[in-house]
Amino acid sequence: MVRYLIFIVNDDTWEEHNKVGIAGINDPLITHPNNRNANAVRQSAISEISGIRPGDIIYFNRMVSEIHPPELIGVFRATSKPYFDSNPLYPGAIYVKENLPFRIEFECLHNFKNTINIDEIWILKEKGKIWTLQQSRGDAVGVHACIGITKLEAELINRLLIANNLTEGEGLDYLSKRAEVDLTSINKQDLPIDFREDRTGQLHYEAVLESLLLEDFADEKHKNIFGDYDEFIHYVPTGARKEIDILLIKYDGDEIIWYQILELKPSKFTMIELQRLIDYEKWFIETKAETPLQVHPVGIAYDFSQEVIDFVRGREKYRERPIRLIKYSFDRNTRQIDLEVVV
Repeated sequence: MVRYLIFIVNDDTWEEHNKVGIAGINDPLITHPNNRNANAVRQSAISEISGIRPGDIIYFNRMVSEIHPPELIGVFRATSKPYFDSNPLYPGAIYVKENLPFRIEFECLHNFKNTINIDEIWILKEKGKIWTLQQSRGDAVGVHACIGITKLEAELINRLLIANNLTEGEGLDYLSKRAEVDLTSINKQDLPIDFREDRTGQLHYEAVLESLLLEDFADEKHKNIFGDYDEFIHYVPTGARKEIDILLIKYDGDEIIWYQILELKPSKFTMIELQRLIDYEKWFIETKAETPLQVHPVGIAYDFSQEVIDFVRGREKYRERPIRLIKYSFDRNTRQIDLEVVV
């Protein structure tokens, strides 16, 4: 399963990323240490990079500067899983150091010299052909973030890059580049995920639950519960300036068969979360799906209020679109989650 991701960079960080073929996103615990919610936001930033695997396709959104408009650079491919490294990216690196420690290695798949002006992307967004791409990720608390897009959007971006480049540049040998700057070894550590529990089996942070699910989806787990999904995307924006936690998609070629909308809650799922999930469902039916049959809302939580359970069962009783409720439980020993269908 291939994912399609965009890393947000600026001129300085892109130069260092491209020097050695390693990308990083920000650590809010370092960039905003006085924020009382810094650790919570840190966990959210970690979830942005969770679930990346070698083979995933990467683009870079280089933000506007005095010398160029905002632009999209591609095409690259991940060659590692995400890891934590608070050292300078390489000896002598100035801009990518402890501030951008959540990292992924990549290789150059197509060296397109001409980039795409992001304005071209926003035109396609207005036409409805690009819809998951965001201008910024508020949860990341910083300019460097990682966002996901769909396979169909990535194919469109590839066509734009090819249209804007009659020829390609020579491939980039990042391994040789690393040797040139004396980057002989990397101190790869596990991502600093905070696995604290409020009670046995119940995670404290929603973003940690999301990270664990993304890791599982990358390994194609839980298909006995969610079906044979082909793609998963995190933090999908909707028209109401909200973000769907995780979206699962099933394809038939380039046609989307179904969407599963996952709303997560680490503790008890209440009518507040249920109403949000229903709002997402309505938005998809009105704007994306060809038929309501394609849209499947799912609530995932440690527990569910009786009011939520009664509402969902009542909706099914009156033959309205079903809502699935799935209970998770975290195993501290294995650092894995188990899932069980409630309704």
